[in-house]
Amino acid sequence: MAIPPRLEKELTELKQTLTIEVTEDKNYVFLVVKEFRLGDVFNLTNSDLLLKIPKSYPEAGPDMFFIHPDVTFTDGRIPQAAESIETVLGREWRRFSWHQKSWNPSIDNMHSHLEFIKARLRKNE
Repeated sequence: MAIPPRLEKELTELKQTLTIEVTEDKNYVFLVVKEFRLGDVFNLTNSDLLLKIPKSYPEAGPDMFFIHPDVTFTDGRIPQAAESIETVLGREWRRFSWHQKSWNPSIDNMHSHLEFIKARLRKNE
């Protein structure tokens, strides 16, 4: 199964301003956004960001996201719902089990999902 056409289009748009590596398996498209800005509340300024996009995108949206396993708040705390370390694509990642309240394929897309992640990372909790 190929990359969903809408995802392909959105990736082309995103690659104008971001460096993104794309890997696939039979169920997911994995996007690694290189040097994603985390914000000032973390011990690292930037990290690679991993997104798992179901091949049924956009009907099914992305869920959770992953960043470097050493990322903590500047005071050393681990963010809520980010205690899990997983190996994906041969690398360890800190899984953030932070979810959007809903996914509506007629209005939500990868641009809005990245904005959700940015906004969520700005919260110091």
